[in-house]
Amino acid sequence: MGDEAHLTPAHHVQELLARAQNPFDVRDEVLERLRSAVMCHVELHGWRHRNTPQPALRCSSFRHVFLLADGSSLPLWELCYDAPDATGELHEVYDDAEALRRSERRIHRRMGGSREPDRADARPLTPFDRPPGAAASRTTYTQEYADSDSAEHARRLLRRAENPDRPGEETLRLLSSALGHHIMHVPKPRAHPGDCQVWCTVYQHAFLLADGREVSLYELEHNMTGSGRLVCEVYLDESVADQAAHRLAREHGLDL
Repeated sequence: MGDEAHLTPAHHVQELLARAQNPFDVRDEVLERLRSAVMCHVELHGWRHRNTPQPALRCSSFRHVFLLADGSSLPLWELCYDAPDATGELHEVYDDAEALRRSERRIHRRMGGSREPDRADARPLTPFDRPPGAAASRTTYTQEYADSDSAEHARRLLRRAENPDRPGEETLRLLSSALGHHIMHVPKPRAHPGDCQVWCTVYQHAFLLADGREVSLYELEHNMTGSGRLVCEVYLDESVADQAAHRLAREHGLDL
């Protein structure tokens, strides 16, 4: 996968579809949106290895996240696994996370057993196509909160944050009672569409607490680090995250 780091987003999509057995599973409307992609970031999403009995089998999934010219993001999901006849690695591609999970279960049954794959410690998929905004009321979004280990999600988010002024132990204690969380893409700030080397985006992580309150953290994900390394910063306020993004951009001679 490392060779693709030098491809343009358009070439990245072409390579992804070319090696997939099922390129027809990616909808035309998704491909049309990807035509405006200015950058791509690839994350390990899940994996499973079976060493015994022989032959050893491997199955991994990857999330290819594309930054679009309008500042939104769009993911494609890739499943990679060893061919049953040991002739090499096979690839599948999907534009829907649930379709990926169905295929993962199919491959895992062939590997033996039906347990869920191990997951990478990565940010969960953002529902990029829903209208973003401030933390919504409980009556509006309660049914949309993911109820799987939200306190641990908050802990992982703050653990990977690199800004010195990130929320601390008090916020961790508050979110230890979280019953669910929901992630939304904030449409700005964004890099200038003509600069395909810059990634800068903000995500709102909204948490539903046991007493019905909602608390949000704002994740600034960017590669304005000098080396181009992708980093995460976390703030309690959207405006502070926005200010941090613009400060970083100014330091690198960029406009957001």
